[in-house]
Amino acid sequence: MRKHIVRTCLLLLMLLVILVPAQAAGPAGTLTVQFYREESKDYSADVVTDRVLLTMDGEALAPTDISALVYYPQQGGNGRTLVPVRLVSEAMDADVQWVNETRQVIIRLDETVIVLTLGSATATVNGERRELPDGVPAMAVVLPGASTGSTMVPLRFVSEMLGAQVEWDNATFTASILSQPEEEEPVSPNPDQGKVLRIEQDDNAQTVFIATDHVPEYQVTDLGNRLVIDILGAAYNGGSDTIPVENEVISTVRYAEHEDDLGYGYPHTLRVVFDLKDGYTYTDNILVQKEVGGVRVIAYHDDDTENGEPIPVPTPVVPIDPSSATVVIDPGHGGSASGAYYEGIMEKDITLPISLMLRDLLVEEGYNVVMTRDSDTYMTLSDRCQVANDIDADIFISIHCNALENNTTYEGLFTFYSTGSTKGQKLAQAVQDATAAATGTINRGIRNNSDYTVLRKTNMPAVLVETGFMSSHNELMNLCDSKYQMKLAQGMAEGIIQYFAQVG
Repeated sequence: MRKHIVRTCLLLLMLLVILVPAQAAGPAGTLTVQFYREESKDYSADVVTDRVLLTMDGEALAPTDISALVYYPQQGGNGRTLVPVRLVSEAMDADVQWVNETRQVIIRLDETVIVLTLGSATATVNGERRELPDGVPAMAVVLPGASTGSTMVPLRFVSEMLGAQVEWDNATFTASILSQPEEEEPVSPNPDQGKVLRIEQDDNAQTVFIATDHVPEYQVTDLGNRLVIDILGAAYNGGSDTIPVENEVISTVRYAEHEDDLGYGYPHTLRVVFDLKDGYTYTDNILVQKEVGGVRVIAYHDDDTENGEPIPVPTPVVPIDPSSATVVIDPGHGGSASGAYYEGIMEKDITLPISLMLRDLLVEEGYNVVMTRDSDTYMTLSDRCQVANDIDADIFISIHCNALENNTTYEGLFTFYSTGSTKGQKLAQAVQDATAAATGTINRGIRNNSDYTVLRKTNMPAVLVETGFMSSHNELMNLCDSKYQMKLAQGMAEGIIQYFAQVG
């Protein structure tokens, strides 16, 4: 009798194991896939996940490769529906572009531009950074054993950014996209901030300046071979046009005035598009700076001549003692080139007093010192180099301030030298270490760079000192403090003295 009871219990237990699955599947079934991991650059092991059915305005969307699915973050959080980017985007008449170099998917519909970077929990919509829900990024997905897969993007985020609505039916695991959602009450736009006065290029300095009658706000969108800068709340009487430029990096500049159709909430926005030449990118070759009266776009190369003629150079105003070493000090920016602008403070108003302090300290030590500028005047980058080249200076030191627009806590000191210059490297190391020690700031080390004009086109050992980050409030306050400026100057002077002691 006892054996019969035990046998019966075992049979019941086996039946329960068969009837109860280890993990409940969604109503639309399951799918086995592999997710590409951007950090390790390989695919995951097989993952069994839930399949999702898709409809667009009541019509089924049938994928040709991988169906929509639910991605469950390993660290927890809600599952998010991922869909093949082309299936959904093209069903909504949006254009899709893949940029292999940056691992980015760019989706355009009318004036809306969405940029998704594979593996990143942050996207941009018309240049504005957006965090993706639950941190679930776009990613590449492949079926086990397949040679190619699909780029999958978060359904709800992409659809809603393109003006659609998504409804979810949990009973059938169906995501329904409504391309024409109910209209919401219109939101009154913010007032315009001011005007764009002109767009001008300087082929000597390799810059394009968007001049405004106010301190502008702008958004930058990197489109690979193009760079888009939107000047928010800015009207421009110039309408739309194309500007040819003489620039090693930028081929053309196009602009058009928009009304409240870019999603920024202003009556007007000026969109300026920079077409980049082959081999150049925004990340490696373009710097965008906000200034008091506009936005300056700086390419990392410039020309040697102006209209085929040598560029005129200021003559040094101090006699040169041939028995003493000659140092050229270059206060960054000046005049109409204000440099970085934070909390009402311009970079050019920080670099000049530091440079004048350094001049006085070196003169006291018996050095010849020539300034590229000793007042608030504008000079091209070529002019600054020729000042040093024409007097056959022993060293050249350019003084700047740094900034990181999206990181207000980053601080510290950098010094750059020209790639391949052994003496430039020694000078940079001496100046960097002595200045960091004198100020107590974070020593970020030295870097080589062949794109900075003042390093590339000077004939002597040259360095560019980034004295601190204006984007950090604490460091900006230090940079504006005359006592701290003197510590910077003393550190740079000590580094220069140590360098000459080394090289003789």
